[in-house]
Amino acid sequence: MKFNQLSVLAVLAGSQFVVGDEEVHGQGAEGTVMGPVAFLWPADRPWSASADNVAPCGSTSGPSNRTIFPLSQGSVALSIADDAWNVAFSIAFDDDPTTQSQFTEQAVSNISSIEPGHQCYKIAEIPDSVAAGSNATIQLEYWSSVDNELDGRNQSFYACADITFVEASSFDIQVPCFNVTSADFNSPDPSTSTASPSATATSDSAAAEASSSSSNSKGLSSGQTAGIAVGVVVASLLVVGVVAWAVLRKRRSQVADQEVAENTTKAMSETASAR
Repeated sequence: MKFNQLSVLAVLAGSQFVVGDEEVHGQGAEGTVMGPVAFLWPADRPWSASADNVAPCGSTSGPSNRTIFPLSQGSVALSIADDAWNVAFSIAFDDDPTTQSQFTEQAVSNISSIEPGHQCYKIAEIPDSVAAGSNATIQLEYWSSVDNELDGRNQSFYACADITFVEASSFDIQVPCFNVTSADFNSPDPSTSTASPSATATSDSAAAEASSSSSNSKGLSSGQTAGIAVGVVVASLLVVGVVAWAVLRKRRSQVADQEVAENTTKAMSETASAR
């Protein structure tokens, strides 16, 4: 994916990151406007260094900038500036959750680790009791390390994104949902980039990649495909030849029958004249 495309997606997501060769996925923003990982979409609460290890939201700010979110098939996108582990998503169906007990863990596959870049994950289905217009907060919890502060020791981090639910049928926002590692940003040829798959069964993009990979592994090789193509061409030529031969034979038979009829008529005419 090209830099300009990623830049547009970051702007659409309300990202505070400076987009450039070194900071496009938040690499240069860690410790200034975000922790090791932050929401790219929906927009998260303002980051604060004094609270990013404090549950439940890692911020001194409350809900102030809500993002509309579909009641079904909703996804979140992350900007990852540093390695992280034990990534988990939870949600609180409340206007202003302030305690961890208000959050319910989402039923997604375990995300054991993520590396710098961008990742997209699908949120579990929302309960039927939640209606459009309801407010909620999505929580991101993960482990990471800050070398300068805790000598590389792992610690828990938190981030929250405040949302308002809308019917899926009326949700028309193009979510910046893509999976790519930091190495891909610096790749000299975007066509050679290899996106890092996200957690199994949690990312729409990862599911599409898995489906494509499975299809390719069961498909035909290029040599087999070429052989089939040649066989089809030869078979087509044979069919055309048989049809042409049959038509030509039929025409010759019609001409012969016509000549016999003309000769018979002529003979009968000569016999009648002789009488």
